[in-house]
Amino acid sequence: MKPPAAANEVAPIRRRLHAPQTGPFARYSRFVGIMKVLLPSMAALLLGLVVVWPKLAFDDKRFQIGFAKLSSKAVESLAMQNARYFGLDESNRPFAVTSEQAVQEPGNSDLIHLQAPKADFTSTSGANIVVDGATGLYHQAAKTLDLSGGVNLFHDSGYELHTPTATIDLAHNSALGTDPVEGFGPQGRIESMGFALAGMGKEIIFTGKAHLSLRGASPKGQGKGAKSR
Repeated sequence: MKPPAAANEVAPIRRRLHAPQTGPFARYSRFVGIMKVLLPSMAALLLGLVVVWPKLAFDDKRFQIGFAKLSSKAVESLAMQNARYFGLDESNRPFAVTSEQAVQEPGNSDLIHLQAPKADFTSTSGANIVVDGATGLYHQAAKTLDLSGGVNLFHDSGYELHTPTATIDLAHNSALGTDPVEGFGPQGRIESMGFALAGMGKEIIFTGKAHLSLRGASPKGQGKGAKSR
């Protein structure tokens, strides 16, 4: 009879439709299943490293700079590059002190050692005065600046002074120098044994013996045309 024969032919066909459990195709299926789990895990791990790595690198760098590269002397005192200090004089007018480098005196926070310092302040008459030097020592409480190594003072009225050392009182808009002074102005050139910036920055007094050379005139005698003491 034909019906039983047809049933025998269908059964093998149905068995061939199921995926084989062994062989190359089975190994490929297992590989795909593993990759579906492994690849997302690796992506999450890489993302976590990207987020955490900059923080770890920063901490390591900060440790090296903070401890490995600082000498004991640098740790005891504070230092700053391109330092700027702003304050007010007794009349509440602003002044500024800047320097290429500022180093605090060890054990004394009131004293600041300055490299290439510059002070900028205003007199009661509104004239701008700028003083600079090679080195300086700034007293924060007293608001005074001791300059040395060559000092240059520029007054808004057109006068400039050059002297080895000077002390600038920023609280009172005054200055004092006891070393020889060479000055230049609209009226000529003057030399003296010292100077004082007085009258709240309005007057420049040349102390000691003074010699004035007027522009367009022959040199005059000592003390001619200059205030001296």
